[in-house]
Amino acid sequence: MKNTAELTTPENLSEEDVELYRRQGFLHIPRVLTDEEVAECLADAREQLGLSKKELWDSSVDEGVPEGATVMEWIADAETRSAALRRLALHPRITGIAERLAGRPLRMFRSEILRKPAKKSAVTPPHIDEPYWPWHGGTTLSAWVALVDVPVERGCMTFVPGSHLTPEPAPEDWEIFEKYPEFAWLPRVTVPLLAGGCTFHNERVVHMAGANETDTDRLSLATVYIDAETRFEPSAGFAEEDLGFKPGDLIEGERYPRVGSAL
Repeated sequence: MKNTAELTTPENLSEEDVELYRRQGFLHIPRVLTDEEVAECLADAREQLGLSKKELWDSSVDEGVPEGATVMEWIADAETRSAALRRLALHPRITGIAERLAGRPLRMFRSEILRKPAKKSAVTPPHIDEPYWPWHGGTTLSAWVALVDVPVERGCMTFVPGSHLTPEPAPEDWEIFEKYPEFAWLPRVTVPLLAGGCTFHNERVVHMAGANETDTDRLSLATVYIDAETRFEPSAGFAEEDLGFKPGDLIEGERYPRVGSAL
């Protein structure tokens, strides 16, 4: 379906939307890419999925996933493999919105091509992202850009509004319903997206996604943006040798550029 929504830019993003993001921990932007930008990025993402090694979230790494099903496949650091995807990760329309939502200067940390395969995917369980990342505190948010239409039946994302307003989580808190079982009873918002639309979400907000029940792969690019003053702390996902930083080092350099315009 053609996305006819008005393009959202840093300039026309309303203060009401900024406040809504900060209050609920996520924001739906109906259209952030033009049709031409979507087509270029989708073609590049499909090419990379055919060329690059993919990480798998399936029963081999998570006993909760049904045998033969896949929660997701992804290619990490997509912006280092493709000029088009790097342009998307650093797109001034997206990064400018991210900085307005965060209210401070940001860096791009990494982007990932995400594929939830057609017909044989499993649900993405409720979780938060922050315990995985190699830092503590600061401001972190992700832009999740749909490269194909993502209706509910294709596994769009669902968020628990306000669930980001919690103390800093510990590494074991990735499955956040175990620490805060009351969150399971809070209202949830499901956000279907047309290609070229996106969501921004805080790394502490509880989110999840349904299975892909359609004949079309769900394809998206997710990019993580961090506070420009973020300092490295090893985590379950990242050790010192992975990034080349020592604990306490500022995460900076060409690999982690400042984005958008300074506030």
